Amino acid sequence: MMGEDAGMRVCLIVNPRAGRGTGPAVAETAEAEFARAGWQVQRVVTQGPGDAERLAAEAVAGGHAAIFACGGDGTLSQALAGALDSGVPVGLVPAGTGNDFARTIGLSLDAATAARELVAGGPADVDLLSVNDGALWAVNVIGTGFDARVAERINRRARLTGGMMDYMISLAQELISHQASEFRVTVDGETWEGRALLVAVANARCYGGGMFIAPMADVRDGLLDVVMVKQMGRVEFLRTFRRVLRGTHLQHRAVRHWQGREVTIETGGACPVSVDGDVQCQTPLNVRVCPGRARVWLPGS
Repeated sequence: MMGEDAGMRVCLIVNPRAGRGTGPAVAETAEAEFARAGWQVQRVVTQGPGDAERLAAEAVAGGHAAIFACGGDGTLSQALAGALDSGVPVGLVPAGTGNDFARTIGLSLDAATAARELVAGGPADVDLLSVNDGALWAVNVIGTGFDARVAERINRRARLTGGMMDYMISLAQELISHQASEFRVTVDGETWEGRALLVAVANARCYGGGMFIAPMADVRDGLLDVVMVKQMGRVEFLRTFRRVLRGTHLQHRAVRHWQGREVTIETGGACPVSVDGDVQCQTPLNVRVCPGRARVWLPGS
């Protein structure tokens, strides 16, 4: 534990619906570890969608030294939005369905272990993605097309399974009916047009409970990664999907990969957009990377 952190006041924002309702239990375990380290913890609970942003802003105003979001990637990005430009770091206690940002930063998915790693860690500046001129903020992955439709299905499910299992069930259901869409994708002035199954804009490496959609992504490189999967048959898609699980799909002939600072995505008709696991808007979509804009509490060893 860093000696200068002993006794600091932290706010623990708990999403009670996260992880099939396990959020409160995870928070209790984390709070006990934080208290053991000498931290003074105030626990607050979200009341509905988007509430984590309000609670984070209140924690900043209340003088807390750090904020920890107990939930999934969506809860974390909302808390980051609430603390934006305040200098107050926001950390993650993973309690979501996928916990993909935790995988990218090397944070344990076990509640007690994660809390101890956070106690041993500290703040760092991490890139943030601005969606439609700051209307929304993302720290992990934004997707539209097939993956956003799958996210819609996951969000409608009771989430009795969770993680990769939940994703696989929803993927199979969507695969039966999904059709490729017309896309116009512009990355730093370079434009591609055609039919595609999905486009993902990544700050971090994975989504969907461990799918390495952007294996080259780095949350501190000042770049966003754009991965597009062109139109293909269902059988070929399933074969390609196995490569996504391993992060070896970027070499596939039907996959395009860009790195840049800004991307605009337009579609033939409005398509849902998933922002850090939650469907929150539709195309057209503009995303810009804001290097080091997020103050994130990273784990230590």
